[in-house]
Amino acid sequence: MAFDVIYTTSEFPADLNNDNDIKTHDSLIQNGNLGLVNLGGTICRQVDFAPGYTTFMHRTKSLDYGVVIQGQIVLTLDSGEKQILEPGDVAIQRATNHAWTNPSQTEWTRMMFVLQECRSVEIEGTTLEEYHERPVDGIPLSQKLQ
Repeated sequence: MAFDVIYTTSEFPADLNNDNDIKTHDSLIQNGNLGLVNLGGTICRQVDFAPGYTTFMHRTKSLDYGVVIQGQIVLTLDSGEKQILEPGDVAIQRATNHAWTNPSQTEWTRMMFVLQECRSVEIEGTTLEEYHERPVDGIPLSQKLQ
């Protein structure tokens, strides 16, 4: 799997004056502490899934739009529900615990994701937190970065 951060914003609404958004993005990328979610902002990320690759189960405190660009992908929820997505399909993730699988044994899958921090989700008195089934090499837990 390969991650490519296309762009980030670090406040809402984004401040485009005097290239403040570009300066903040460049600084954020250079410091190397960007988690899956940029708390207080957004991330536009491209992800390439190798043939047969399955991600770990994970949940982020975010509203995510995932667009399949190339190949197929299987979205699996912690309930066991699965959905096969094709190029042009869009998955909306609302702080759900999920995993992605490229079902092809020969073709790569490419997706583009836009993640925006959301308020904490509470279900029956339990607040859902960011969750990674196992640590992700090179990706820290999401945190507010200055």
